[in-house]
Amino acid sequence: MLPQIHLVRSGRTKLDRAILTEQYRVLSRQIPLMYTLVFLDAMFLGFASYGSVHPRLSVLAPSLLGIAAAVRSIMWVARRGDSMPNLRRIRRYLIGTIVAAAVLSLAFGGWALVLFDQADLARRTCIALYIFIGAVTCCYCLQTFPIAAWLVMACGASPVIFCLVVSGDRFLVGLGVNIILVSAVVLRMFGATHAGFVDVLASRAEMAAGQRRARLAEQRAHQLAYHDPLTGLPNRRALTEYLRRAEPNQFGLMLVDLDRFKSINDVHGHPVGDQLLRAVAGRLNWVVGEGGGSYRLGGDEFAITLPYADGEVDRVRSIAHAIVREVARPFLIDERMHHIGASVGIALYPDDATDADTLMRRADVALYQAKEAGRGCYCAFASQMDAEIRRRSTIEAEMREGLEQGLFYPRYQPIVDLRSGCVTGFELLARWRRDDIEIGPDQFIPIAEECGLLNTLMLDLLDRACAETRDWPVPASIAINISPGQLRDDWLSHKILSVLARTGFPPQRLTVEITENALIVDAEKAHHAIESLKNQGVQLALDDFGTGYASIQHLRMLPFDKIKIDRSFIETLGESTEALRIVRAILGLAETLELPVVAEGIETVEIAQMLRALGCAQGQGYLFGRPMAKQEVEQWLAGGIIPPAAEVLIRRSGP
Repeated sequence: MLPQIHLVRSGRTKLDRAILTEQYRVLSRQIPLMYTLVFLDAMFLGFASYGSVHPRLSVLAPSLLGIAAAVRSIMWVARRGDSMPNLRRIRRYLIGTIVAAAVLSLAFGGWALVLFDQADLARRTCIALYIFIGAVTCCYCLQTFPIAAWLVMACGASPVIFCLVVSGDRFLVGLGVNIILVSAVVLRMFGATHAGFVDVLASRAEMAAGQRRARLAEQRAHQLAYHDPLTGLPNRRALTEYLRRAEPNQFGLMLVDLDRFKSINDVHGHPVGDQLLRAVAGRLNWVVGEGGGSYRLGGDEFAITLPYADGEVDRVRSIAHAIVREVARPFLIDERMHHIGASVGIALYPDDATDADTLMRRADVALYQAKEAGRGCYCAFASQMDAEIRRRSTIEAEMREGLEQGLFYPRYQPIVDLRSGCVTGFELLARWRRDDIEIGPDQFIPIAEECGLLNTLMLDLLDRACAETRDWPVPASIAINISPGQLRDDWLSHKILSVLARTGFPPQRLTVEITENALIVDAEKAHHAIESLKNQGVQLALDDFGTGYASIQHLRMLPFDKIKIDRSFIETLGESTEALRIVRAILGLAETLELPVVAEGIETVEIAQMLRALGCAQGQGYLFGRPMAKQEVEQWLAGGIIPPAAEVLIRRSGP
């Protein structure tokens, strides 16, 4: 049995649409050739029958059939000049082909049937062969459109074949049977060919779909490889590609680092942080515009590239200023206003660097300087910055080596009771022996904090100090400073308590000093870090009071044991009425809260007298003693010596 053959496909599926399009494309080439063959076949058959039949059958009939074939051929040739029509028109053309195949085949078959009836045996055989050959030829031209091929065979050849079979002549009957068998084989082949044609188109469609999927996957992979999935901005790899491609041109590279983003991310959660990053990306795109590019490098780091022409270098700085200004504006996320800032570092190609790696490094150096300048600003690279970075890098390497070799050691500065003159405790200060020179903490503590060495340094010094001061004859306390960055360490309190337990140092003799800024950066973490220390008896002091942003609420939030007034107010106390008012206000607040006050930076007896008269409980400064080694402190304590300056203070002020 032949497979079921559809008429004209609906075009609803992708395969149907592909088959319709391919049928039209093939038929537009084959049908003009088919009608040419039909025209020639009609002319030859008319010529062969001329003289033996009426002229209407040998001249008029083939002429009409030839004209009809020519008209159809011209119509299909004219369609070749047009672009591929839509599916609706293709279906209309194919339906027209079915109708034309049926009508012309019936006309041709009917004409042949009339000729067959009037011809002798020899001519009947010729007529049958003409008709059969013409029908088979047309079928081959229509093999991609089976319904039309079937109609040609059924309407064109069947009448004559039927006459052969019922003619009664054994020769003609045999010819008719042979033609039927050949026709069956031909039609069977057409069915198989069409099925193969459909399979090829299906395979081609599947292959095209696979290629489309591969292209989409490639585009997606490229998108993922070169774009940040959170913000949609190009990523670090895309920036690297841009820097390598753009090297022949002048452009500015800006590295942008968000200020205070981490605290928002920690307090409000990553979903809010993600929304904030997307909002920042939107503002950066708006500021830079179409002339430049925005990139997200990771975390809260972004980059900007901005080409510029000769004499337009100030445009780069104006964009950097606009970035700082726009990021500083509040962001409304989940009905809450969030305030962050941005620091920007600028490096120019080719003025500052002639290769991508150096340009990135120098932009990073400029960004570092912007942060050092107080954040919320921009800084352009200058040659001297490189030397400063190399100096810091050298110090960092030497610090790591110094920690391993024990070149950092503690020094102790006395804290004196301004009423009695007695030493009540010591502040632990770090010193570094570098190239036989003693270096103070102001030169290496900031670098230690940046490179993550501050915790290690502090715990090492605390371990040595606890071991050195544990058995002093006078149970004086020691105080250590904790930076805001250290309070982010969730295990800080456990590490400190571990040192106390290992050395056997009483927790009541240790005072932890934190600055006001630590309360602003992350008050919740500060509270958790201090709570466990307080539970073990460790004392808590608020350091550098008056220079940060602490409020009475912060003083009540944590159980402080004392307040330390910053030295900037003490140094100008005798000259500035404003400093005097501030110190008097701090002392009044402390008295209300029942907190003792320690004044830092006392260098003259007159300042000490003023503070004593104002009600300040304790003092610290060069007046009473510089930072001392363990042996000097032990001599003091063994002799029960009150600092000479304290004796003078007591004599002048009275007991």
